[in-house]
Amino acid sequence: MTMYNVNTLPTSSAVLASMWKNRNLLKQLWMRDFSIRYKNGVLGIAWALLNPLMMLTLYSFVFVFVFQMRWGSGPDTKGNFVILLFTGLVVHGFFAEFITRAPQLITSNSSYVKKVVFPLELLPLMPLLSALVNFFVGMILVCFLLFYLQGNIPLTIVFLPFIITPYALMVLGLSYFLAATGVFVRDLTHVVGIISTIAMFASPVLFPIENVPENFRIYLYANPLTVIVEQLRDVSILGNAPDWWSLLIYTAAAAVVFAIGFSWFQATRKGFADVL
Repeated sequence: MTMYNVNTLPTSSAVLASMWKNRNLLKQLWMRDFSIRYKNGVLGIAWALLNPLMMLTLYSFVFVFVFQMRWGSGPDTKGNFVILLFTGLVVHGFFAEFITRAPQLITSNSSYVKKVVFPLELLPLMPLLSALVNFFVGMILVCFLLFYLQGNIPLTIVFLPFIITPYALMVLGLSYFLAATGVFVRDLTHVVGIISTIAMFASPVLFPIENVPENFRIYLYANPLTVIVEQLRDVSILGNAPDWWSLLIYTAAAAVVFAIGFSWFQATRKGFADVL
């Protein structure tokens, strides 16, 4: 394990190198975090499948059978709406997993903060395994639904890694920023729940973006969920190739957000032990 002195901050390149050197420790943190989340439940890891199933059932009932909402026109608009809606919820679930936990990642692991040899930059990465598991379980359900309703799965789904990678980078940057800020602003824990809800309703998770007046769509594209929701629906459901130009811009923005979040984490980490 790479050792750091609390009075001398490592450079960004040194920290990134530390993540690689401490990959075994990171794996242990991931598995510990993942197991703690599910071990106390009677059904254990089965909740990773049951949660998206129950979410899918609830939203389908409310939006399709109660509000009679449709997603475009066609012979199976109900089925289309269920799949398109669920892909948006999967994207939002990945986002919510990170930002709702991020403000407490440092404060809930204060024992690590007080160990001068512990690489703190690993802590904001802890939710990654759970988020990825939930995301891919959700996408497996999407594939089953597609096969059941349409009899096939678009080959363009192979582009999925090109969509989830910049998205994960974006969310990781936000996680670093929120994890560091949450040490000094404890009310942030309550604020992020509101942010998560706003992010869902201010993006095309529950509706097609075409329903939004064109003058207001630019504001939705400022939401980190919007491009990913649209791209995911294109490659996994509609059979369209990704919009590479949009993904390139998004990747550049994600890199900037990650750099800002990580730099903020680095700039404030010396004060963690004093506050805790």
